[in-house]
Amino acid sequence: VKAFMYHDIRDLNNTYFKTRLKSKSFLNIRQFQNQLKYIKQNYIVINPIDLLNITDFNKNYAILTFDDGLLDHYNITSILLDHKITGTFFIPSNAVKDRVVIKSHKIQFILSVANEKEIVKKIFKELNIKNQEQIWNAYSISKWKNNWWSKEMVFVTNILRNHKLGSIITDKLFKELITNDEYEFSSELYLSEKHLKEMNQYGMKIGGHGHISEALPNLDQEIDIFKSFEYIKQFTNSNLTFSYPNGLYNNKTLDIMKKYNCNFGFTTKIDNITQNTDLLQIPRYDAPQTLPL
Repeated sequence: VKAFMYHDIRDLNNTYFKTRLKSKSFLNIRQFQNQLKYIKQNYIVINPIDLLNITDFNKNYAILTFDDGLLDHYNITSILLDHKITGTFFIPSNAVKDRVVIKSHKIQFILSVANEKEIVKKIFKELNIKNQEQIWNAYSISKWKNNWWSKEMVFVTNILRNHKLGSIITDKLFKELITNDEYEFSSELYLSEKHLKEMNQYGMKIGGHGHISEALPNLDQEIDIFKSFEYIKQFTNSNLTFSYPNGLYNNKTLDIMKKYNCNFGFTTKIDNITQNTDLLQIPRYDAPQTLPL
């Protein structure tokens, strides 16, 4: 059994930020359709709830998941329906409810419009510190074995995500380089409540992706997870499902998931799902990097 993870799915002519979509995790519509054809030929597509009833985990079952609550996911729902396939869509509640851009996306857009070395200079200027080499060494190391990013991309992403001033600097750079109208920008990027209700009626599963969709161990986890579940309950009539933002969680996260009776938690660990898999720590493959295009 395999779970596959998707993010942006759109044609390049439908975006003003084409550089952002050159990442290996993004697909155009033709590539997505090709992958669905391959999945249908080689797998039986199931939903997370079906994991409770599987007796043979060696069979080719597949679960399709979609992170970040993107408007792209509504636009490809008709393709899924044409193939008689359903997916699980993980929603960052603050982005959909209050129309703000989550930090990970702000960072991606910042990197897509400016020279990476210039962004590093801007960050160091904002930090106003003397020992730049120590900071560079601490934040320019990728945790991914098969990392293909430049050192600058790794540094910018890590420091803006994890440094205590990261959010302030991210917001400043986003306003400077992207837009002052975050509400309008967000409305064109994320799903709406109307979309979610319609997708649920079509049989798509709606899950949580955190409230502000940042690494849970860095937050007051209980508050963030509570807000996420309270919001998505209006769009789902099935078991609670969650995808850990940035793939990061800890034992406290798992305890909170149990407290709120979450049934399925999806990670970014790369592995198959077996009969011994903890259903709050389900591994996933990045579909664009795993399946043929």
